[in-house]
Amino acid sequence: MNYFKVVLFSVIGMYHCYAQTHAIGKFSYDKLVKRNAEVIQQQKIDSLVTFEKVVLDGFDSKIPFYHYENRSRQEQGYVLLLHGLGDSKEDWINPSEPYLDWSRNIKAMKDSLISLGYSLIIPDVKYHGERSYELGFRSPATLPPVISRNEKDTQLFETMVTSTVKDLRIIMDYISDKNGSNHISFAAIGYSLGGNLAILLSMFDTRLTRVVGCVAPINLPARGLEAFSFSNKTIEGQMAITPMKHAGLQQAPILLLMGTKDFYTTDEEISRFLSLVPSEHKNVKYFDSGHILPDEYRVDAISWITTFE
Repeated sequence: MNYFKVVLFSVIGMYHCYAQTHAIGKFSYDKLVKRNAEVIQQQKIDSLVTFEKVVLDGFDSKIPFYHYENRSRQEQGYVLLLHGLGDSKEDWINPSEPYLDWSRNIKAMKDSLISLGYSLIIPDVKYHGERSYELGFRSPATLPPVISRNEKDTQLFETMVTSTVKDLRIIMDYISDKNGSNHISFAAIGYSLGGNLAILLSMFDTRLTRVVGCVAPINLPARGLEAFSFSNKTIEGQMAITPMKHAGLQQAPILLLMGTKDFYTTDEEISRFLSLVPSEHKNVKYFDSGHILPDEYRVDAISWITTFE
């Protein structure tokens, strides 16, 4: 009996090792490739803050992103702001209908961080915003398997996530090279899909030292995949982009800000995720809300970023 237990645990260990190695490969990129960057817009906000719009050669296409360079502190602290599915980088800049109050609060996140001396990176996720042409101008909100029920779109959803994480790593390379200094810290605040992207980025790139996932659907798209007759390759790809599957890799301090009525994530999933996270700095705060959090979430997110700087 003991022999069979040893074999069983060895097989399980080998599977987890294979799964993690397989996932790491999906988020890897060639750092030696020379990537061009062009600043296509620049504006001085005040004596310390400069706004730039940068277009950078990414993993498989060009990445447009906003760069707020803040010179109010000797050591550069950068925060990546990552938007949700179907949104764009503009949501962090300009309030818009139909959720005007909520989007004003999103804009306030950007303003608050700048006032605290942080520099910002605000990109478009692949297939979103100025990158919508990459999906033939379709809405990327149609891609998740529970919505599309289509294997091809499901595979595109995987590409969207893996390519974006690689793009974010390339942007971090660009910022580091531009500053020519090791005194740079990176943190990320992501909303919904952006929360998952922030978590995955922190799992596969140790330069990200603090992460806040706002209503992050941490067990999607893996949850419910058994209902689809997809190929093993497609299912493995969806597992690879699900944060829950890599919880053991989470080393950076992580805060989850969740809504009690948010049907994208359950209490059980959150508890399980945090129990698997080895980082000693991990927490969750619930709000009496659904997938749209109330204004005060901004205070908690910024507090987490500043506390673990």
